[in-house]
Amino acid sequence: MRKEILEQGIVECDRRKPVWNQPRGNYGSNFWQMYSRKLDRDVHFYSSLERDHGVIVEADPTVAWFCEQPLRINIKLDGRDRETVMDMLIQFTDGRTEYREVKYASDVQRVDDRSRVARQLAAQREWAFVTANDYKIVTDEEIRRNAMFLRNWKQILAYLATYASYDLAEIETQLLAAFDIEPSWSLRDLERYIARPDRQTVKAAIFRLIHGGLCTAPLDVYPLTNSLTIQRGTK
Repeated sequence: MRKEILEQGIVECDRRKPVWNQPRGNYGSNFWQMYSRKLDRDVHFYSSLERDHGVIVEADPTVAWFCEQPLRINIKLDGRDRETVMDMLIQFTDGRTEYREVKYASDVQRVDDRSRVARQLAAQREWAFVTANDYKIVTDEEIRRNAMFLRNWKQILAYLATYASYDLAEIETQLLAAFDIEPSWSLRDLERYIARPDRQTVKAAIFRLIHGGLCTAPLDVYPLTNSLTIQRGTK
């Protein structure tokens, strides 16, 4: 059986390009678009939960890159052909890769052996096993356990999208030099330290530094306000 599954498994993926793009009109309000600075492109999701998972992945400094809808699997399971598309492939900075499927915990908990979700997850687990790929089911309980972190990063990613084409390298250099004067700054004071008429570009540069790990902020604990404390990162 495992040999048959392995022979039937078809990978249609160049690892960084989605294999499936559902037309937007078929999803309406469940179609989400997010700019990824890690990938320097727009990423598309087909549920709000997938979008929230994408925000968490984009914000994770241990993630080098990722791809949404990266892989279509065609396998024979229990004598029947099964086709499924993985939700995400993640490459971590340590070189490890992991395929992920995003689901609501309630859907996973109440599935029976004959349900569509059960068949989908069984096919994905079997493919991951026989191909020796790391695989994880990520639920809303993990993705949405810190609402403040999600809310803060959605604001940051909006800035990164707006200023994606801007050259902010000079501002970033000035910002990093500020930490040679003081080890920590409030967001407001750090903006004021850089003498720029357009403070929004300074804020965007700060957010780029946080995204890249060159600066840190307690975004999991405090809201993204002018009093948020910014410190130099470890990178």
